[in-house]
Parts: sequence; C-alpha cells; structure tokens
Amino acid sequence: MLNLWQDLTFALRMLRKNPGFTSVAVLTLALGVGANTTIFSVVHAVLLKPLPYPDAGGLVSLTASSFTKFTQIHDQTRTLEATAAYYSFGSSLLTAQEPEAIQGAHVSLDFFRVLGVTPARGRAFLPEEEQTGGANVAILSDGFWHSHFAGDGSILGKTLVLDGNGTTVVGILPSGFQFPFEFPEPDVWLPRVFEHPLLKPTQVQMGAGYLSVIGRLRDGEDLPQAQAELDTIDARYRQQFASFADAGKDPSPQVVSLAESLVGGLRASLLVLLAAVGFVLLIACANVANLLLARAAVREKEIALRKALGASRGRLVAQLLSESLVLSVLGSALGIGLAFTLVPVLRSLKQASLPRLAETRMDVPVLLFSMALCILTAALFGLAPALQAAGKQLQDSLKEGVRGSSSGGRRGKLRGSLVAAEMAVALILITGAGLLGESFTRLLQVNLGFSPQGVTTFPVILPSTRYAKGEQQAEFYRQTLQRVRSLPAVESAAFVSFLPPSGGYRLSYFCAEGQVCQGLGKDPLIAFWQVTGGYFETMRAPLLHGRFFDDHDVAGGEPVIIINETAAKHFWPNENAIGKHIAGSRDLIQRQVVGVVADAKFSALKAANADQFYVPSEQMPYSTMTLVVRSAATPEALVAAVRAKIAEADPTLPISGVLSMSNVIATSIAQPRLITQLVGTFAGFALLLAAIGMYGVMAYSLSQRKQEIGIRMSLGAGRREILQLIVRQGMTLAFAGVIIGVVASLALTRLLTGLLFGVRATDPSIFAAAAAVLVMCAFLACYVPARRATRVDPISVLRSE
Repeated sequence: MLNLWQDLTFALRMLRKNPGFTSVAVLTLALGVGANTTIFSVVHAVLLKPLPYPDAGGLVSLTASSFTKFTQIHDQTRTLEATAAYYSFGSSLLTAQEPEAIQGAHVSLDFFRVLGVTPARGRAFLPEEEQTGGANVAILSDGFWHSHFAGDGSILGKTLVLDGNGTTVVGILPSGFQFPFEFPEPDVWLPRVFEHPLLKPTQVQMGAGYLSVIGRLRDGEDLPQAQAELDTIDARYRQQFASFADAGKDPSPQVVSLAESLVGGLRASLLVLLAAVGFVLLIACANVANLLLARAAVREKEIALRKALGASRGRLVAQLLSESLVLSVLGSALGIGLAFTLVPVLRSLKQASLPRLAETRMDVPVLLFSMALCILTAALFGLAPALQAAGKQLQDSLKEGVRGSSSGGRRGKLRGSLVAAEMAVALILITGAGLLGESFTRLLQVNLGFSPQGVTTFPVILPSTRYAKGEQQAEFYRQTLQRVRSLPAVESAAFVSFLPPSGGYRLSYFCAEGQVCQGLGKDPLIAFWQVTGGYFETMRAPLLHGRFFDDHDVAGGEPVIIINETAAKHFWPNENAIGKHIAGSRDLIQRQVVGVVADAKFSALKAANADQFYVPSEQMPYSTMTLVVRSAATPEALVAAVRAKIAEADPTLPISGVLSMSNVIATSIAQPRLITQLVGTFAGFALLLAAIGMYGVMAYSLSQRKQEIGIRMSLGAGRREILQLIVRQGMTLAFAGVIIGVVASLALTRLLTGLLFGVRATDPSIFAAAAAVLVMCAFLACYVPARRATRVDPISVLRSE
C-alpha cells in the first residue's frame, strides 16, 4: 500500500508538470467515458432494469386476444397463476372550466393482482363491479390525483364525470406505479373490459380482438410450458367456437416475458448505440496510448536512471500504470460529470422514442459501470506503453542521446499500429452511420400516398352517453364539417377513423366478388377505415380509377367502398375493379367498389403495402374520429378557429392532442431518427479523434526527424519531395486502417440489417463514401504537420544537431 501511495503521489506531481499533456489526455478520456456512461444509463433503464413490479421476472404477455378467448385462457390455464386483460382508450373529463381529454384504461378484476400492486389509498375493484350493470367506479393514478386534485384524500368516494357518466373514485395507485406499455400512461382505470365504446356487444362476445393480456407464471413453470398449454387451449377454442372471428386463420397466442414484449424490438438499436460509443472509447484510449508512448520517449533517460539505481521492471511498470490510473480517474470523473449533464437531456425526449426513457438515471449500477470503465481504460491505454518503456535494455537507453530517440524501432511501430487501428474503428462507425443515414433518408422519401403539408389534425371522441346511435354520430360530423368548412382560411376538411401513419386501423373479414366466401375467421382479414366525404381531397390522395365519396354515400344509400391499388391488383389482377362488390363476412352487406386510390402508409413507413378499404362513416359509424383540416393559415389562428366551430356543435367535447400532419409523421419515425442522430454524432467524434491521433503521431514523428529532414534537404531533396515522402508514410498507415476497417465493416454492418430500409448492409457506395471521408481527413492530418516540417532551415537544423 505504501508503494501504491508513493506511486500515485509521484504520478500526480508528474502530471502537474505537464498540464498540456494532462489536459488533452483527460479531455479525450472524458469524451469516451461520458458518452459510454450516458448510453449505458439508457440501456440499463430500458433493457436491463427489472420492471417496477414485485417478482417482475414471472410476468408474461400474451398477444392480442378477444374477450371470449381471454375468458377461456383465464378459466383453463394451470401454468399461469393469474391472468388479466386491459385496453386503453381516450376519455373526456368534465371539469368546472372546460372538458378535458384524458387517457383511461379498462382492466379485468385481477389486473392489479397480477402486477402485484395494491392501491395506496382506497381499494381495488370488487367482483360485483366486474359484472354487467356494475357500479361505475375508477382508480386514479398518483400523478393524475396530484395534478387535478392536489393530492386531496377526500377525493375518495366523490364522483367524476367521465364521458358523461358519473364515476365514483374508489382508489389511488401508489406514487411509484408505472405502466409503460401504454403511451401516454392511463390517468384513470375502470373495470369491465367487455364494455367497449367502439364495439357492439355481439362483436365483443364473438371474437373481436381488442384486448392485451398479461399473466404471472406459477412457481416452477416456464415460458415453453405456458406456450404448450396455450396452444392446447387455443386448439380447443377453435373447435368449440368455430364460427367466432378469431377461430379461423389467426395464429395461436404467443407468450413472451412482459419485459420482452416492451423492449424486445429495441434491443438491436440500443446495442448498436452501445457498440458505437464503445468504439469511440477505443479510439480515445488509442489516442492516449500514443500520447503516453511519445511521453515515454522523452522520459527514456529518467527510466534508465531508475533501472541503474535498482528499480525492477515490475516496479517501473507499476509506477507508469499508476500515472495511467490517475489519468483514467480524472477523465472518468469528468466523463461522469458530462453524463450527469447529458442524461436529463435524453430524459426530456419524448418517451414515444424509447419506452422507459423517463426512468434513465445516474444510479448505482450506472456508476459501477463507470468505475469499471475507469479501470478498463487505464489498462487499455496504459499497459502497452508501460511494458515497452520499462522493457528497454539499460545499456541501450544510457548510450542513446537525442538522436537515439527517433520514431523508429518498436515504439514507432506500435504508434503506427495504434493509428491504423484508430482509422479502422473510425471507418466502422462512419460506415454504420452512413448506412443508417441513407436508410433514414430513404424512409423520408417514401411515397405516403397523400400530401401532409398544410394539414392539421384534431382528435374527437364522442361519449357513448350522448352519441350512442350511429345517426347521432353522423349528425355531429355533418354539422361540424359544415361549420369548419365555412371558415375562410379552410380549403377543405373531413373526418377519418385513424390517422396515417399512426399505425391505427380496424380489421375485419371481407369476401371479394369472385372468391369463395368462407365466413368469419376464414375470409381475408383486411384493414379498413371510416372516412367522411372530402377526406381524399383534403389529404390529396391520388384517385386512380372511379370517384371519391360524395353526398349521396349516406346511410340508406347504396353501400359503397373505395379500395387501394394493392387491393385492386390482389382481388382483380386483370380486371377493372370499379363496379365489383365486396361483402363483410360479419354483416354480409355487398358494397360496390366506386373508386381506387393510391396506396397510403397507415402504419410504419417501412411496412410493405397491403390491402386497404375505405367505407363512408355514415354507412358504418364510428365514435372516435380525427378531423383533418387543410389550410394555408398559421397554425395558431387555425386551431383557435376550428376549436370554436367544434364547440358550437358540442361545447362539452374536449379537443386536445392537436398536431400538424407533418408532426404526426415525424413522431412515427422518432425512434429511427434518434438512433441515426446518435450514431452519426458518435461517428463524428470517432472521425475527429482519429484525425487528431494521426496528426499527433505525425507531428511528434516529424519533431524527432528534424535532423533527417535537414540532411535530405542539404543533399538536394526539394520541399515537394520531402512533403510527398512524409505524406506517403502517413497515408500508408491510413490505407492500412481503411483496408482493415472495410473488412471489419463487411462483417459488422450485417448486424444492422434489421434497422435498415431500402439499403443493403454492404452497399458499396456507402463503403466508398465512408472510406473517402476518412482518407481525406487522414490526408489533412498528415499534410498540415508535413508542410510545417518542410519549412525548416536545413543549416539551422544541422547546426543545432
């Protein structure tokens, strides 16, 4: 311990004597450690941290289910200790000021028991409240309780008006309760999952899929056993309820861990980020190692003198490593401080980009990771220089003068190898960033099938208490559209059941003319949307054949339907689709195809085009719609005017979540944008560090070769020849790094395949562009010190030598 203390004290003194060297090394390490700590804090919160429930490892998720299938699973399962179902919905809270849109969720009786959560105040739902006709009761989230009722405990037993229904508050959830599976998280929780405002009771009871199901494994059971049992239950269900909508071609329910259902699709993206910052740290360590090698050359006589006085090689290595450790501790401390600054910035991003992002903290596991990084970096950049400096023969060191400290020999080769390695690692990052950037560019260039510019969206939810009938809903939409279209600034307006490309849609079974109809669960399952007249004109969706909906397409009129180009080619590949008929497998209504429109991106932009149907909302009413308004007016003026017109139709409706269509699209690609930006930033850091490393090695090498350059110039070598010689030597290292980097990139970029769209992981143009950028930067890093070296006066150099 005494030796260690002496070594650390001496290391601090030596570093204080060289503030320039110390500052550059510490800042370089701080950048690498800070970036790694920041990204690891995200990876820990999203991927590694257990879900915030007791015994979260036993929680599982089942794929979407109908109420009838959930009931069968709930009653028959033996591998699951308990199961529960839920679905989220938008709700309206009547307040003293104005109606407010909030988020709600219907849950089954055992929902909170499955999660291992009990209300902090009040009680959970009672069995009788789960029955048809049960009391309207609600449990509030802690955040909603504090934001709306200032944490007043007397709210228990009081009545809130939700969607026009008086609802009694019976419980408050704990302050730490989170449910990241829905965004935004529900504010109020209600019983009776079999009550759905958008589905008829017959649809609910005959296999309509709308529920998310969770469960808890019994002790001793595992996922394969649970999956085998569910396959058996599902096969039995299909035989017993063969005519139900989910008894046909739907795949069997799949069981995964609850955590995997939340973040499984993000694992590849986050690991790519972690690898990217890891590469940045490697380059930073290589840079500092080169600085230490250069410093060791200057300290060669000091080390030789220590050997002459009896210091062993091991003792010298320990002394030099202690300096590396001090540098690493200082750099890590500064890097952790940088991470403390960056983590809140990441936390402020919309959680829609990454689930559980709000849980990102500089907590104990993250700090332990930083400490491990500190020790690892000290070993990475300190061990090789220490071993080489301490391993030189004593007599060689004592015989060498200044001339002997040239850049040749093993030390020069090691510095060159480190530079080549930096170039290779930087190329891997630049290539990956280039591929992700090109992929994101292709994503932005996807043909949406409509024009989003100038369109503003207004979500509208009609409460079932006042709009229980389709005629009431249709009348509200008619009146609202008349009022909104009367505004001078409005070019056009319409309603749609789900906005593109939010991923929302309804699915139903349809049978097209010319096919053999087999009924529910067996006919093709196709996404469809309810729209009012004027929707396609407002969105500027191209009409390929036929016509758009008009004022004649109302309830009682001839049933009509508009299909997309993919559906027309699918069902009638060599025929004109106009005039053909499509029947719903449930209602058996024959709908005539009156128009064919271009394919639209209603789900992920990278998703392949699929069959899409559109029906007039008056012929198939829907109580949750979004008003789309096209206008050249400023958003502020337009939103206020449209809100006022909606209030004229119904002053009790809350209007929130107003977004421009451009923002809706931007939100749908928030995650790939974030990954691309971060990897691009790290690639920029890598390129900068690699260029600095090349520049540093070249500058130091040339400072040791002044005599050689002076002799060459005295013997007649021109400045141009000297410049070419120096640059050629530096670029040899760069090209060696490029070759190694290309080979490594060909292997590693294949791991990005699942994140790419419209570009191959081995795209030669991206590889060539990345190599060209790196070579150009390397050339500049070689050229600047080489040009400075050719300006020396050979006579002055030789005289000084």
